[in-house]
Amino acid sequence: MIYTENIFVCLAAPLLIAVFLLKGETRRFIGFFLLGLTACILSGYINSFIAIAVTDNGRATLTVAQALVRMTPICEEVMKALPVFFFMAMANPRREDIVAVAFAVGLGFATFESCCYITQYGAEDFFFALIRGFSAGVMHTICAAILGYGLALVYGRGRLVAPVAFALLCASCTFHSIYNLLSAAQGAWRAAGYLLPVITAAAILLWQRRRKEPA
Repeated sequence: MIYTENIFVCLAAPLLIAVFLLKGETRRFIGFFLLGLTACILSGYINSFIAIAVTDNGRATLTVAQALVRMTPICEEVMKALPVFFFMAMANPRREDIVAVAFAVGLGFATFESCCYITQYGAEDFFFALIRGFSAGVMHTICAAILGYGLALVYGRGRLVAPVAFALLCASCTFHSIYNLLSAAQGAWRAAGYLLPVITAAAILLWQRRRKEPA
């Protein structure tokens, strides 16, 4: 048994102090990183509630694998998106600020989930921790990138923002579902699932580098 609330307190306490001590962009990044931790623990509560809700008289109407593909990605991606939407609604951000906030939330979410995961399944295996960090951890960062870059492109374009935000959520949920589906499989399919986030991250980095190069 792991106590996620205790892990949350240990991680959140110094970050909360830092929010009050720091200023500017660093303060904002740490604040939204903390919100990413919060989104993760709340997602865990919601996923547990959903797991109970889909159980009828002790008989599950969905298997664990089906829930990981159909329900968990939607819950987690919506929870990660809410702080970003709040930031856009309450502030007057620059486009790069939206991307930074989305990444901060995604990184916070990935950090807390990985801490809980290796605490539950064992932290003594370095290879296991390495795979976890470069698969699920990077996957959450990729989903944050999908949301952040997409919202930055349409920010300030009025009625276009809402439908694009919904489309970006669908895209991030789909990517998350594909990862969960592949990583729950066996053999080569599982390896493909672990490699998917790394390959996608490499493609994004290559795109960024080419975009910055002078024509």
